[in-house]
Amino acid sequence: MPVDFGAALKQAEDAGLVGGDYLKLKEGDNRMRLMSECLPHEGEYQGKRNFKWLCYVLDRKDGKVKPFFMPHTIYKQIVALQQNPDYEFSDVPMPYDLTINAKGAGTKDVVYTLMPARKNTDLTGAELVLLNEQKSLKELQQALREKQAKGGNSAPPHSDDDHSGPVGDSDVPF
Repeated sequence: MPVDFGAALKQAEDAGLVGGDYLKLKEGDNRMRLMSECLPHEGEYQGKRNFKWLCYVLDRKDGKVKPFFMPHTIYKQIVALQQNPDYEFSDVPMPYDLTINAKGAGTKDVVYTLMPARKNTDLTGAELVLLNEQKSLKELQQALREKQAKGGNSAPPHSDDDHSGPVGDSDVPF
């Protein structure tokens, strides 16, 4: 069955589901700041169920706040940072940037390594304004679920998630 992923992306952008822009991890270093809580998000990609964490991040490459479908392996590394006395935090936006190194981006065998910045830095007023201009995370997730219920994908068409199989109990930490 032929599928036009570009048309699906345009349709989602036109409907305002992803604001036309989301963080897609590329090969190598990807610097960002976690700007919101992370919501558990089941989706579907190419007919297979998958699980990610939906959140907002500040993409340091272009300075835009974007939705991010965070792979579970990255989320677990953020949990470890929050529990480490040298990197602990309790509020979002996080007080420091993260660099996610993707090795094998765009493949099922992608490996992510997370590296926190060595020091905390404040967000600028302009960066906070960008965050406040976004739909609430719950509104974004609801729109994605409605799209999925109508037969569309609930994940970006270029998903390079390393956790695209069925969702199991070990996938959700609560």
